[in-house]
Amino acid sequence: MKREDNYNIHEQIETYQKVVKNNPQDIWSLIRLGYTYTRASKYREAVEAYKQALQLDPSMYLAHYGLGYSYMKYKRIDEAINSFQTALEYNPNYIQAHYRLGYIACEQQRYEDAVFHLTKLVELEEKHAKGHFCLGKSYNSMERWDDAVTALQKALELNPGFEFAWYQLSVAYVGKKQYQQAMETLKKVVEINPNLEYIYDQMGRIYLKMRRFKEAIEMHKRAVEIAPKLAYLWKNLGVAYLRGNKYWEAIASLNKSLDINKNNGTAHYYLGCSYQNLGEKALSEKHFRETLRLLPNHQKAKLLLNELEPVETITADIKPDESLTGDSVIDKKLQLLREKWKGNTP
Repeated sequence: MKREDNYNIHEQIETYQKVVKNNPQDIWSLIRLGYTYTRASKYREAVEAYKQALQLDPSMYLAHYGLGYSYMKYKRIDEAINSFQTALEYNPNYIQAHYRLGYIACEQQRYEDAVFHLTKLVELEEKHAKGHFCLGKSYNSMERWDDAVTALQKALELNPGFEFAWYQLSVAYVGKKQYQQAMETLKKVVEINPNLEYIYDQMGRIYLKMRRFKEAIEMHKRAVEIAPKLAYLWKNLGVAYLRGNKYWEAIASLNKSLDINKNNGTAHYYLGCSYQNLGEKALSEKHFRETLRLLPNHQKAKLLLNELEPVETITADIKPDESLTGDSVIDKKLQLLREKWKGNTP
């Protein structure tokens, strides 16, 4: 918020406070006071203003909605839901209450509830781009791909620059296995904003599905160049290298991911796969075990771990040392391997 806007908002708060002080029965001034408090991010004060308004008229749906919005911003989600639902009891066609309930339901993965409210919303207000977007996102999560495409195309018709809607539309096309269409969709986003790492990440994953490993690696490299501190992007780059049979590069990228987030079980799994492809059984076993420590139900890690043959305690690259056993040997081997792939770090 700009300094000048911030000053004006505080002036408005003072004005409405004076009006309410002089006339405590002025419900509209209380509602405006609550709204202005929310604009100033003073959600606790907004809650109190809306509650005072509802004491004057419990059927005032705008006050119930404002109370719900304040609770939502205040991270009191259950109370927000109750307030939005109460607003709809007094005005069943209030579109903003339907939108908020649909949005929250989508975030909470209650997709049937989300579809109910968002469908009602777009029936009442056909030009509500965010409503169509959230509806399409919910349909994607339910794997109702055709419905998702319809909703998201409508959102983009209303707002062609809606980056997240383009992304969700690509998700729907991937669900329909229309990979080329998904790629064309993502290229639209790049034209709007070429600096969105998650778009290149999605493009990389689609290229992997198309078995175009070189292009997948290039897209994932673009993603980590834009956002090098996101562990999942390095993990996905490592997977692309692995699928492209570039095992040292995969190891470099996956270790970078674990440098950022050491508790990423999936990164450990793909490290295990990379070492297995290089014939490094001890290191492969170590990372599969770490995968299962973090993700006990990871079936592929269990299967591959069971398939590993017993490994030698001392590997050929390391001179025998009676003081080294178990993890100490593995750590020394890992140190030697790191020297090999150090120059391959992206």
